[in-house]
Amino acid sequence: MSQIEEHKTGVSRRTFLKGAGAVVMLVAAGGVWRAADQGVFSTGEGPAYKPWEDWRGDNLEGAFALVPAAILASNAHNIQPWLFRIEESRIDLFVDRERNDGAADPLRREQYMSLGCALENLILAAQARGYAHQLTLMPEGSDSTYVARLTLSPGQERPSDLYEAIPHRHTNRYPYDTGRQVPAGTLDDLDALNDQADVKVFWFSSPEERKRIGDLTIAATEAFIADEEQSSDSNAWYRHDWDEIQHKRDGITLDASGAPFLLRVVGKIFPESSREQNDKTWLTVTKDKQVPTAAAFGIIAVRDARDDGQRLRAGRIWQRMHLWATAEKLAMQPLNQINERADREEQLGIEPRFGDALKELLGDPRWQGAFSFRMGYPTETAPESPRRSVDEVVV
Repeated sequence: MSQIEEHKTGVSRRTFLKGAGAVVMLVAAGGVWRAADQGVFSTGEGPAYKPWEDWRGDNLEGAFALVPAAILASNAHNIQPWLFRIEESRIDLFVDRERNDGAADPLRREQYMSLGCALENLILAAQARGYAHQLTLMPEGSDSTYVARLTLSPGQERPSDLYEAIPHRHTNRYPYDTGRQVPAGTLDDLDALNDQADVKVFWFSSPEERKRIGDLTIAATEAFIADEEQSSDSNAWYRHDWDEIQHKRDGITLDASGAPFLLRVVGKIFPESSREQNDKTWLTVTKDKQVPTAAAFGIIAVRDARDDGQRLRAGRIWQRMHLWATAEKLAMQPLNQINERADREEQLGIEPRFGDALKELLGDPRWQGAFSFRMGYPTETAPESPRRSVDEVVV
């Protein structure tokens, strides 16, 4: 596995010309002041992005120093549904019940997977800083908010490429390079990262397989948008205003949406777009940019998708794979619309159109789909997402 190199963002001539054109338009419209106010020229800056710099926790002591890595974990819609309780030799992980996606995650499957991602980062940080650990999932079965106990003891420092990848791992929603296919050996290497008996990854890499899962993803996106409650609850986590991003430090931003550069610039300048406009853009990007450029799709499956412990373990595997992919210069993005619609069908007791389709994709009744994603080689560098500080997540 290659070592992570220093992260540098290049600006191509084409991107520069686009930016120059946007600036000319703004000047002509007298919009430079608003451009600066809305952060057009300050992507990835401000206190909302400071955690990406402080990820090693060098300014903290003891177990507190592990939390900065944990809060940079992958999580659904950047809701960051975690709370940590720190003791001298123990870290407890809890669900923040106020941070959920409503009807967009009706069975809280994505919430627990997100917590599993944070747990994986926490363990990697513990190993790198010289802790041995003992992990207990759902330590008090009757309390579903108490999801994990990590007991720490002195051990040897074990830094890893996965640990070093933590500040470089970002969800890449841009188009991927259609001229490069993911080698079969890479999929085997990703499978080898899975050490959980009740978790399995199903791959879809042939043209026929990619079209099948891609068409279902687009159809699920359309169904999601047509469900007003599901759409509204999802849009509640969309952050448009620069001040709102710096204050709330969560959610999906224009910069991280995968929208083209000029559209992102214009979107920051003009008044906040409507839910319908956001949904239309999401569908267009999914249909025209994300699905057709995926080199492969994957579905992480578990034995029981309603079991919180298995959801946590599935989240750990997703985080581990995403970190490994980052180290190997690959891009990944969750595309969970099929799963979200299947959960919504179960919640409402309606015809399981996407639930049945998900079962057919897996083709094995012993497994249930928990998480879907795409991967490939990037064409653009994914930006950082806003994050809450350690102080905000420790109770």
